[in-house]
Formats: sequence, structure tokens, C-alpha cells
Amino acid sequence: MSEQFYMGIDVGGSHITLALIKRSDRSLLTSSLIRKSINTNDAPCKVLACFESAIRECAETVGSQNVLSVGLAIPGPFNYAGGVCRITPAQQKYERMFGVNFRISLSAALNHTVPVFFNNDAACFAMGEYFRGGAQDYRKAIVITLGTGFGASFLADGVPQTTGSGVAPGGELWDQPWRDGIADDHFTTRGIVGRWREMNGTDAEGAREIADAARNGNRSAQLIFNEFGSELAEFITPWLNNFEADAFVIGGNIALNIDLFNATLTKHLNQSLARKVAVRECLLGEKAPIYGAALAETLTGTPTTVPELNEAYAAPLEELTAAAEHANALLIDGKEQTDWHTLTNAFDTRLRAQGVAAVWFDLNAARNEGGQLEPELLADIRCDTQAPLSILYGRGASQVKWRDAVLFTL
Repeated sequence: MSEQFYMGIDVGGSHITLALIKRSDRSLLTSSLIRKSINTNDAPCKVLACFESAIRECAETVGSQNVLSVGLAIPGPFNYAGGVCRITPAQQKYERMFGVNFRISLSAALNHTVPVFFNNDAACFAMGEYFRGGAQDYRKAIVITLGTGFGASFLADGVPQTTGSGVAPGGELWDQPWRDGIADDHFTTRGIVGRWREMNGTDAEGAREIADAARNGNRSAQLIFNEFGSELAEFITPWLNNFEADAFVIGGNIALNIDLFNATLTKHLNQSLARKVAVRECLLGEKAPIYGAALAETLTGTPTTVPELNEAYAAPLEELTAAAEHANALLIDGKEQTDWHTLTNAFDTRLRAQGVAAVWFDLNAARNEGGQLEPELLADIRCDTQAPLSILYGRGASQVKWRDAVLFTL
């Protein structure tokens, strides 16, 4: 029997990196590692085409029939269960992708035969360290990343926790109060550079410059990193105690300088922790999100399948196919109980067979927590005029006014 693989994709702001992880020993197949530049503010059809071509190229290294699933580590806001982007134009990244269903298009890269999953990028980083890195063999761990931002994940048997005893709201720590601000103001490059400015009255390009100064004997730089270690210990101790963690795993670019703050960090942790906690460094670096994205679904133990077409949608599919032949935009309105996942996959398969790569938009992206459609968010779902066909689906799709769009009601 041929070796089988899971594909993992780390989605960044200017590039995507992907690779295959062996099912047998969960090692990364080096020959499959691909890094692609991407203009995230391009038209949705071009962004998705970049993803699709990268997935096919990666899969071809072993044969697509040997790829079990595709997992993405992608920043939010994002509907991870549905595979729908909720990043708004105001966030200046993926600014034309609000409402786009990534899952439909990326499933098409491997002919809708392989399931595609999405998880938060910080959570994938932590899961990667659980599978192959610093958090491996620990039952409960808090994994943090120190860099331009302060990332965190609470892991229980490898699964990121967003609620529960000892878990910060949403499983994140960046916005927790600390000193005269929040954690993100202090345990980041911005915090270290700001402290240098306070002490010296000059600017530094980044934490690395200050770290180099510390290693060259600069007293204020050394003090900054000593303070960083003791304050990080003071901040994280209550979370480690309340979560009953057995490991504290540290990664990110600032962690490359852990030798400068490890002494004060461990000293203060040893003095204040209620139980023994292993302090570990992240081991995988940029590959951690790839491991986490690829292997995340293996934690559930539930076999994954691609939905088959319900016979009830056979007739509507024929009508939709006919309607799409002469349209550049299509609005599909339906009932509450419509099985959109099955219908959209089946329709996309038909369109692809005809050489049409549609861009799919999910109307639910524009709903608030109460289920009501928000006019401002509706305006953010913008038809892709560069795509051969844009399709908006969901109950209430008729309310959207796309120019020259054909309305189809199920």
C-alpha cells in the first residue's frame, strides 16, 4: 500500500507555505515543501487560483490519490467550521475576500475528493508543537509566541481550548490587562523597543538589535531582557496555575533570544508556581503551523468524508447549470434547511467540468450574532468582476444587489 499523507498550509499576509506530512510517522516530506508569494489584496479569483495551483503542485509530489486531507492555518476573523473568510476590507489584508468560501474552491483543486479543513493560525502553531515539537508528550500546555504580536494557545491533549477552567476568554492572552496596558503592549517587539526608548531616548529597529547590544555588554539592554523574563513569569504564572499546565512552551522571534531572559524567567516561575511546569522552547519554527494544520483533524478520531449529492437537488442543479451558462453573477436564495454544503460542492463540480472556476460567497458572513443581516457587512460582500462567475448563496440572497446578477430561488 502506498504511503498516505496529510497536507498542511500556513497562510501568511504575503505568502503561503505548504507541505505533506506522512500518516505513518508524522514526519514532513521535505521534497513537498512549497512557498508561494501571494497578493492578498488581489481579486478573489486570483487569490484562490494561487492557492489551488499550490495545492495541486504539492499533491503531485506523491500523487493526489495519496493525499487524505488538506488543512489550513489561517488568521481570523474566519468561520473555521464553514471555511468562510470574515476579514473585512478595513483590515487591509485579504480585503476583497469577505464572505468568500475558501473550502469550495480549494476542494476543487483535488476534484472535490479530499476534505479541506481550517483552523486558527496560532492554534495550528501550538498543535504543531504538540505533535512534533516542544509541547510533545505533555497533557496540558500553554504555548505562546513572542514577536510582533503576543500569541497564545491553551492545549489539552493537543486540542486548543477556548473556554473552560483556567482558560482565558477565547483561549487568547494578548488582550489581558498588564501594568498600564495589555499584554500585547509589553511581551512583543513593540514592548521591548518602547522600553529601550524609555531608558535611552533613542529608537531601535527591533528586538534583535537590542539583543545584540545585550550580548555585547550593554547594561540597559541586559536589564530590558532581565525585566522581560521576570515580568513574563509574573504574568503567566496565574494562567499556568489555574489551567494546571504541565508545560509552558515559548516560541516566536523574540524567543530566539531566550538565553537573555531565561534565567530571570525560570527563577520567578520556580518561586511562584504551585506545581512543577516544564519550560520548553518551540522546536519547529515556521513549520509548526504546517504540522498543526495538517494533523489537526486527527485529534478528533472521526473519519472525514466528502458529501454526496442528495437526489432532492438533482432537478435544481440542472436549472442552476442552465442559468449559469449566460451569467457573470448568480444569486441563490433558499430555505433555512437547505443543505448548502452538499449543493454547492455538487454545483461547483459541474461548473469545473465545463471549465468554469466560480468564486463562491456565503451570505451568512454578513449575519450578526443574532442571525440578522448587517447592511455594512452585506456591502463588504463584493462581486468579483474579474471572475468568470461569482455566486452568492444563502437564505436572503435576493437582498443583495449585484449588477446584472441572475436570481435563482430554490
